[in-house]
Amino acid sequence: MKRYDAPLRSYFSKRVNRYEDVDDLVQELYGRVWASKGARDIQNPDGYIFQAAANLLKERYRNRGTRDAAMSELPFFNAGNEVITPERILQGKDELRLLEQALAELPPRTRTVFLLHRFEGFKYREIADRIDVSVSSIEKHIAAAAHHIAARLDRK
Repeated sequence: MKRYDAPLRSYFSKRVNRYEDVDDLVQELYGRVWASKGARDIQNPDGYIFQAAANLLKERYRNRGTRDAAMSELPFFNAGNEVITPERILQGKDELRLLEQALAELPPRTRTVFLLHRFEGFKYREIADRIDVSVSSIEKHIAAAAHHIAARLDRK
């Protein structure tokens, strides 16, 4: 189980707002996996562990009681003291639509590289190894995507 420590900590730290919760989540996950271990032979331990981690997060937020309490702990929903008004919701939807359009306009490989880095948290080296290109190539893809998206979002 020790080999999963770093990947699980990384997984949880990207998905919760409070770093103090990461250790608790890892410990709870280990307890659940240990308790269910005798129930069946696990064919794909990596997939099982991370699916269990995703389920643990879903359960945790579901049990928070209210949607707002759960959302306040997610970094991308925690926008400080910004008041959520109907106008702000429409503005956010428009920005999301523009982002989706800008992403769709990118060449497939550039889009994949950008999404792996910005939304999945992969490092340049990890992406380069995954798609078998140089780190320099990854840097160029990221720069091209960022430039294109910034230009499209400014055009509104």
